[in-house]
Amino acid sequence: MLDLSIIIVNYKTEALILDCLNSIKKFDAGFSYELIVIDNCYEPGANKQIVSDFPGLKWIDAGGNIGFSRANNLGLSNSVGKYVLFLNADTLIIDHSIFNALNFLKSNSAFVAVGGLQVDLNGNPLPYYSTLNEIRKDLYILPNKPVFQKLILALLPTENFSKGETNNLVGAFILTTKTALQKVGNWDEDFFMYAEDAELSFRLSKIGKLTYLENVKFVHLINENEFRRTEYSWANRFSVQVQLSNFLWIRKSYGIFPLLILYFNYILLVPSFWVWKFYKNLSEGKKMFANPKNQRLLDKKVRILLNYLPSLMFAKKKFFKIKQEENIDKINS
Repeated sequence: MLDLSIIIVNYKTEALILDCLNSIKKFDAGFSYELIVIDNCYEPGANKQIVSDFPGLKWIDAGGNIGFSRANNLGLSNSVGKYVLFLNADTLIIDHSIFNALNFLKSNSAFVAVGGLQVDLNGNPLPYYSTLNEIRKDLYILPNKPVFQKLILALLPTENFSKGETNNLVGAFILTTKTALQKVGNWDEDFFMYAEDAELSFRLSKIGKLTYLENVKFVHLINENEFRRTEYSWANRFSVQVQLSNFLWIRKSYGIFPLLILYFNYILLVPSFWVWKFYKNLSEGKKMFANPKNQRLLDKKVRILLNYLPSLMFAKKKFFKIKQEENIDKINS
């Protein structure tokens, strides 16, 4: 049996994948592996250079954009390695990160998964959520005042782990075992994009330890896509797809009550955001309704998210991908 199956999901990122695979090849000493690419937007000939340079690679047409979780599971079902590395297309392996992660997991049975520390092309660390509660705190949209910070801290206390240990691994680099994935049920296919790594991390953390290692780093280029946030105001810092996927994760991992608290926060925010805007405009000598772009955008987002509330509350099995017309960050950018 091969040591490792490396699974990469492609969506019009052939040039990035070629660079990624070359970086893997540069540091592939010490372990046997296979390469699997799941193509969520197959275009005949687009992968010609890649399959020529890597003749042993498995390139699988997903038949359309089936999302990140389903693509990873498709790759998993076609893999033969004992260990599995889920790797983003927009990454570059540096040093011997894969070998280091693999060797650690082989030697430490208490751990079920290893994540990679993200750096930019200059080697500078990139920010990430080191625990699940850090993500949950950021989902709340509240004024940056001490009273609200204390409220969130009381609701979501700081999670403390031994050095390097965590309960959240960034989905751009997750190395685990097939055995662990079988125990927790693989990637959850209700997710289209975003938060599926947090949800998987939550389940993996219930059967063993997760960790980041100082000698496991990778370059993350953070490739842009149509669902990334485009409005960076305080209230509109997440796109609709990001918000929906995170609400889905909260419902699955923590239940109905935390989900409803988040919805209550967003619903209450709408009138509060308008009142703040009116006050700000009038205090600056402007017309009361001047420049309401962010308020209107938030209104639309909350209405869209409310449409998904029944499905989330009743844990309906479905593919939580927003409609094209609901991708209002893109439409309004």
